[in-house]
Amino acid sequence: MAKRYLSWLYFKNFFVILFSLVLFFVGLDFLQVFRKLPDSANLQVLYVLYQMLRGIDILMPVSLVFAMISLKVYLIKSNELVALYALGYSKRGILKPIFFTSLLLTLLYLFLHFTSFTYAQEYADNIKKYNSLMSATKNLFFKYNNSYVYFERLIPLKKVAYGVRIFETNGTKVQKIVIAKEADFILDHWHIKNATIIKDLGRRIETATKSLDSLYGYVPKILDSVYEGKTNISLMDAIYALELFKKQKIDLGRIEAVIFYNIFYPFFAPILMIIIFYFVPISARFFSLNLFSFGAVIATLIVWGVLFVLAKLAFSGTLSAEVAILGPIATLFVIALLFYKRF
Repeated sequence: MAKRYLSWLYFKNFFVILFSLVLFFVGLDFLQVFRKLPDSANLQVLYVLYQMLRGIDILMPVSLVFAMISLKVYLIKSNELVALYALGYSKRGILKPIFFTSLLLTLLYLFLHFTSFTYAQEYADNIKKYNSLMSATKNLFFKYNNSYVYFERLIPLKKVAYGVRIFETNGTKVQKIVIAKEADFILDHWHIKNATIIKDLGRRIETATKSLDSLYGYVPKILDSVYEGKTNISLMDAIYALELFKKQKIDLGRIEAVIFYNIFYPFFAPILMIIIFYFVPISARFFSLNLFSFGAVIATLIVWGVLFVLAKLAFSGTLSAEVAILGPIATLFVIALLFYKRF
């Protein structure tokens, strides 16, 4: 019964804190950019909605820790923590329902990054910059097996490319050129409409016009994100890109950083909760609650900030994903395990 009670209190605190932080985040942002937003009420509502999703993406992990701090302060002030200890509950017994609730919420957060939830920031930026949900990437040039491909304009959300040029080579010499006004991404490949195909047959040039399928595996969002240097890629697209880049022998550093960040970074919150819980006082008589709350909040923000900066260094290629992301999370886990054993 006490475990359900603690889980419910924690979840309630988490929801209130997350909602408050997201509301503050969206309100502050809206006051700064409302003059730049389109006059359309629908687009303004969509902008606010996507900014809320972006706020959840940024603030959910830290809200998990703040909810635990808030819950502990409440339990101490109401003397419920002392009562739980008097009933025979240990520190581990009190921590477990809170920890597992935060772990379930973290897994939900991780699942969201397999969906288009990850692209909320991009949609919001498109509304602000282009007065539309869709934006175009121009002059996109990339390698595909033994071919070099040029898109004059790519619209990822529509999965359409304009001004397509494909130069197929045998290493040193161009063997075939494909020219088309438009190409659509269908299932796992690009369907190039009414393409003009020019083949070099040695002594003569052969020209033909027909539609063809090519560029298997080159998903529009992957092309757009990599070309623009974006890191807000869903885990599904990131894993797909990793497999594709391996085949094309493209540097994997940035895409590995994105995968490591999305998978391991969220777990810093449940791990940090164990460390902070070790220092939770039993009663306000033995320790200043204001000092504990202030110290716990500052420690959370410092850890959150350091992890975020290290992730940015990994995204830029300055540090490897293992050192910048996996290393700090593993260190936190070892420290938390040591504290847990001392409970």
